[in-house]
Amino acid sequence: MTSLFDSVSFTHGPAMKNRFMLAPLTNQQSNPDGTLSEEEFTWLVKRAEGGFGLTMTCASHIQAIGQGFAGQLGCFGDEHLAGLTRLATAINKNDSVSYVQLHHAGRRSPAVLIGTTPVSSGDDEKAGARAMTTAEVEAMVEA
Repeated sequence: MTSLFDSVSFTHGPAMKNRFMLAPLTNQQSNPDGTLSEEEFTWLVKRAEGGFGLTMTCASHIQAIGQGFAGQLGCFGDEHLAGLTRLATAINKNDSVSYVQLHHAGRRSPAVLIGTTPVSSGDDEKAGARAMTTAEVEAMVEA
């Protein structure tokens, strides 16, 4: 019988030392520009130190226009790299696999937060969102 403490291997990527995974909890601790705050760094590393086989970040927006809430971690610009790299290194030092949950809030992005009209797969008057252009879809795929 499989135990929760048995390791897990995947076709690609590192194996997990056990079957415990930190869910991608939204804690709104990131800096306003989406960079990793010291508070969020400490919180996530403490989970890895606690023995999780995999430690996952909160939903991390892949484009500025896809931000869903204040204090959300970002992973779309060079300014985010140092914090994310530091986080992955610290998590991995604790024998925990590091993962980033990729996210785009789409039509649920608050216009007041992103500073423009939210985008969606089609015009959504009720949500106040506009259809993405082909170029915007291609840019999101590249992100």
